[in-house]
This record gives sequence, C-alpha cells and structure tokens, in this order.
Amino acid sequence: MLAQQLFNGLILGSLYALLAVGYSLIVGILKMITFAHGEVFMIGAFSGLLGLAVFPKNAFAALPAAAAGAAILGAITERTAFRPFRSGPEIAPALITIGFSIILQALVLLLAGADTKPFPIEADFGRWTVGGVIFSGLELGIIGLVLILLLGLRIFISRTRWGLALRSTAAHYNAAQLMGIDTDAVVLATFVLASGMAGVGGILFGAYYGAFYPLMGVVISIKALAAATLGGIGNIGGAVIGALLLGIIESLIVGYLSANYRDVIAFAVLILVLLIRPSGIFGRSLEEKV
Repeated sequence: MLAQQLFNGLILGSLYALLAVGYSLIVGILKMITFAHGEVFMIGAFSGLLGLAVFPKNAFAALPAAAAGAAILGAITERTAFRPFRSGPEIAPALITIGFSIILQALVLLLAGADTKPFPIEADFGRWTVGGVIFSGLELGIIGLVLILLLGLRIFISRTRWGLALRSTAAHYNAAQLMGIDTDAVVLATFVLASGMAGVGGILFGAYYGAFYPLMGVVISIKALAAATLGGIGNIGGAVIGALLLGIIESLIVGYLSANYRDVIAFAVLILVLLIRPSGIFGRSLEEKV
C-alpha cells in the first residue's frame, strides 16, 4: 500500500514538476509571476488533442503539437503582459495574466464545449506488478519523458550559450544588458521554454487521467506554484524536488485519509512555507526589484 502510494505520488509530482520549473524560470528571470500558466498548460493539452485529430493514428503527434501551442501562447503572454511593463508596476503583469486566464478559459469553453473530452486513443499500455506496486507502460512513459525533459533543460541551462545568457540575466538583469546580452530575447526564450514544458505536461496529464476540460489548469497550476515555492521559487532543482514532495504528500493523503482533502494540501503547504520559510527549502531571499 505504501509503496503504491509513493509510486502514484512520483507520477503526480512529475506532472507538477513540468509546471513548477516554468514558474521558477520566469520568476528567476523577471522576479514577476504569471497567473496564466495554468491556461498555458490547458491550451497545450487541447493543442495536443488537435494534433491527434490531424494525425489520428499517431499518438506521438500530440507532444509537438502540445509544446508548440503552449509555446506560442507563452510568447504572446511575454510580449503583451510583461515586456511593456518590465520597468513599471509589478502588479500590472499579474492583473493582465489573470485576465488572460479568464479569457482563455472562456474561449476554450466556447470552442470546445464544457463537457470533458476523453483521450482519443485507446491503447493497451500493459500492466505489471513488481514488489506489490502496480504500474503501466503509460506511467513509465510519463516518468521517462519528464526525466528526459528535465535533463535536457539542465543541459541547456548549464552547457549552452543561451543557458549562460539566461543565468546571467537571472543573476542581474541590468548587468547582463551592459554586458551586451539581448535580455529581451532571453526573456522571450524563457517564456517559450517554460510554456512548452507546461504544454507537454498538459497532454500527459490529460492522457493519464483521460480527461480534457477548460478548467483543467486552474488547480494544478496552484499546486505547481506551491511546489515551486516549497522548493525555492527561482530554483529549478528545488522546484522539481518540491513538486515530487507535494505529489507524494498528496498521494499519501488520498491513500490514507480521503481524496476530499487532496486539493487542500497545496494551499496548506503554500501557506505554511510562506509563513515559516518564505524563500523555500533551497531558495534564497530575492532582491527587491527596483
């Protein structure tokens, strides 16, 4: 029972991680937060469904379609909600992205309807039991893909010129500009990267639970934000660990108490972390943006 719940929590935490690292990337660069990240996740999921509608016999078509749809939306969000207000009031991007989230929910509701859409491909992914833990090929695929994405992100940030520019911009935005770094391009690339990963998370989430609906990103985005805060907002490794911890805690609550409390956990964790250690487990206090 315990081993099964830990494995379930690992799956859930992996899905949270794809959104949590996006929050950390964006906050690490701009010291600002977006409240439309859940809708980026949702648009990615529905873009994946669109990809499957165009290529109905190719399940892998959903992944690039989900990433592309979410990345495009991330780029639009950066250009319209963040770039014009980068040196202005910090509240403006937050308010605009809240408006974006409401508009996107209404748009998908209008175009796709309020009913829950199932994952359109029925396939036998197989099921196995090892040490009392039951798992499927789909679950192993989710864990494997998330690991590949997170490893690729780490290599990109630590081994490439773009990654160096990203780290420099995150360390000191104005100094990076003085050093000749195109900070506008870095910020745009950060939004595209964070949004693309969220989009992949959306299609994986929908495939895992077999459900796609306009509000699917609302609660999970809050949980991902709680995970990023738990690990240390702006710290990518901390965001991953926070996501896994939150997923495992939530799974244990469902297994040993009640599923009715699963959505309470994220809010409780977020409040406790902000009260006890606002910078998170692995985070450092952020400088005030001037």
